[in-house]
Amino acid sequence: MKRNLFITMVCLVVISPVCEARIFPESIGVEGKINTEVVNMRSYPSLDAEIVKLLENDKIHILGRSDEWYKVQLDNTTGWIYQDYIQINEDIPHVVAKGNEIVEYGMDFIGTPYVWGGNNLQKGVDCSGFTQQLFDTFDFEISRVSYNQANDGNLVHKSELKSGDLVFFDTSGTNNGNISHVGIYINEGQFLHADGTNGVMVSDLDNPYYSRNYVKSVRIIQ
Repeated sequence: MKRNLFITMVCLVVISPVCEARIFPESIGVEGKINTEVVNMRSYPSLDAEIVKLLENDKIHILGRSDEWYKVQLDNTTGWIYQDYIQINEDIPHVVAKGNEIVEYGMDFIGTPYVWGGNNLQKGVDCSGFTQQLFDTFDFEISRVSYNQANDGNLVHKSELKSGDLVFFDTSGTNNGNISHVGIYINEGQFLHADGTNGVMVSDLDNPYYSRNYVKSVRIIQ
């Protein structure tokens, strides 16, 4: 599986779904070259991401890779390019995304409609489809449904939440501790999620509804 392969490459010992020592250097000193006339550099490793720069047969500095995308730098601009458009003769280590990068990418999809069983960040997602697709973009494989995602990471106390942590709720009526909804923590008590009525949106954890229905939080990446 992609997540297992990723963890094997970057950790000496795999002891849990979360690895604490996955540090990738700022620069590894490898150069590549664009092998086509014009290519889009994107803000994140996805065709859905914003185009930050157009490159034309430029030499670029390789910072790392995530699945089929290379993280590159040209002048003072950093972004992502699909592997087919880069000529490079060396193996490039994987770069590990930070929680805030996943959140920032997710914010681009505020307003995407809620669709039961949906997995399309632009056309429609449900709550767990949204979080799964966000993490998959950065080469982290998590489960498809919320109650399984609740076991994919390490438990973290609500008071210690960091950007990128997953927050879980029991929205079935009375909070019995059953998982039925998931969002991704932003910061300062807010989280991003696919709401059943409003689609992808930002909500407050201290909102009475979410406060009384909160169950747990987990951390996928450190």
